[in-house]
Amino acid sequence: MTKTEYDVDVLIAGAGPSGLMLACQLLLHNISFRIIDKKSSPALHSGALIIHARTLEILEQMGLAEKAIGAGIIARSINIRFNSQKTKTIDISRFGIGLTRFPFFLMLEQWQTENLFIEFLKAKNFSIENDTELVGFTSNDELVTSEIRTANGKIQVIESRFLIGADGTNSLVRKQLGIPFPGKTHQQRLFITDCKAQLPVPGREILFSFTNGYTLGCFPLAGNRWRIDGLIPLIQQKEDAGFGDVKDFFVANIDSGIELHNPQWFSVFRSHSRCSDSFRQKRCFLVGDAAHVHSPVGAQGMNMGLQDSYNLAWKLAFYIRGKASEKLLDTYEADRRPLALNIIRYTDYAYSMLTSGSFMAKLFRLHLFPLVLQLVIARFKKKPSMQPHIFKTISGIGIRYKNNLPDGRFPDHTPKPGERLQYVPYEIENEPENVLDTLNSKSFHLIVFGKAVLPESFRSVIDENSEIISVKHIRKEAITVQLFNSFGIKDSGWYLVRPDLYIVWRSLEFNAIDFGKTLQTYLK
Repeated sequence: MTKTEYDVDVLIAGAGPSGLMLACQLLLHNISFRIIDKKSSPALHSGALIIHARTLEILEQMGLAEKAIGAGIIARSINIRFNSQKTKTIDISRFGIGLTRFPFFLMLEQWQTENLFIEFLKAKNFSIENDTELVGFTSNDELVTSEIRTANGKIQVIESRFLIGADGTNSLVRKQLGIPFPGKTHQQRLFITDCKAQLPVPGREILFSFTNGYTLGCFPLAGNRWRIDGLIPLIQQKEDAGFGDVKDFFVANIDSGIELHNPQWFSVFRSHSRCSDSFRQKRCFLVGDAAHVHSPVGAQGMNMGLQDSYNLAWKLAFYIRGKASEKLLDTYEADRRPLALNIIRYTDYAYSMLTSGSFMAKLFRLHLFPLVLQLVIARFKKKPSMQPHIFKTISGIGIRYKNNLPDGRFPDHTPKPGERLQYVPYEIENEPENVLDTLNSKSFHLIVFGKAVLPESFRSVIDENSEIISVKHIRKEAITVQLFNSFGIKDSGWYLVRPDLYIVWRSLEFNAIDFGKTLQTYLK
């Protein structure tokens, strides 16, 4: 059989956050790619602003987390006002303590997030092909033939093994594949601006303000600037409303204590809630906004897109390197689409409650919500154990994928197959360590607890897959007892973890047959 010729393994259409993450991950896996974008450069505004803990854990694997934290602002509290009355404050600084190395919400402007990835690629002599647009493609079971228009206006043909649609809400890739994108567009028009502001809260804290006349979200940016998202009647009434109109609106509402000036960016938009019927068709995949688009509630959109690309990249790499079968590629949609639908469902409902002009929504927003919030704050103080659950849900570290593999008997508190590997700090030779920090995204990881010498039959399965499985031994000693307890191991046992740090299987027995069958569900 003649080998199919192609120019590059992967063509990525779109150099927003999702496309850039995919490019960086493929680079780490030594997979050839080209990444194109019809824009000349990233837009210099705040865009998708909040980076969650799960995304920061991915950035940590790439050596980018500290740079992101250094450039951003960590949110310590959320202030909420109703009808310009006394502000209620929720301290969120301890919600994620003990759950992750990054127990906070990081505010980093989207252009800065994109720049982290761009510099990562540049450092390894890769660059984005800007002013370059995908104009069409055809695909079959072996390759994708794409036509792109380059910066000089010429049409170029690229043959790739895969095409990735990271080209946003209006994705050409999705449209040409004929994949439906059902959902809705909310009717309320919101304004969004990056500007200087005087607000009735301390700097570097988040503010939400609800009144009969407006709904407002304010987020601190570097350089004493603010990102303001708002819903005011003027925006609904005046199609060409600009920053000056919004500024004058708040000048007229003197009780608000809000003054806006020196805009760097201003836009009016409608929020969308949509999810593609499929994330894959033959050799073409969708990631980020091309696959799903969310309301701003919970700041899930960009984080979901980045995690899409992280999930997909290692699967493409294993398949391209001949280490996995087609069924591994099928797990991308199986992992990510149900999650996207679930997040859209809940954020869409919350967004409607916060922005709808209906009588019931306003009743909830201005009268019932303050009462509920007061009870919640009191409950947080009385029962702090509620806080980790909320943090897990919002930050992404609580995401669980469906896993139908058998599972040995473990205590209920232990991390289960389909869940992210737990963050459990411990010490090795007086140096702090946690399991997550020691694992990379290039291989499966077999974490062996307690047993120094593995049975020969078990060891032989590892040796047969040595290119894609790394082994980490953790001895049982005084400093690791808590670690053993957290993972439900008394004396010995093992966990098998995917490259994206999700648990595949765990067992207290070293059965080579079961271990081999488990690997076959993912690998050749």
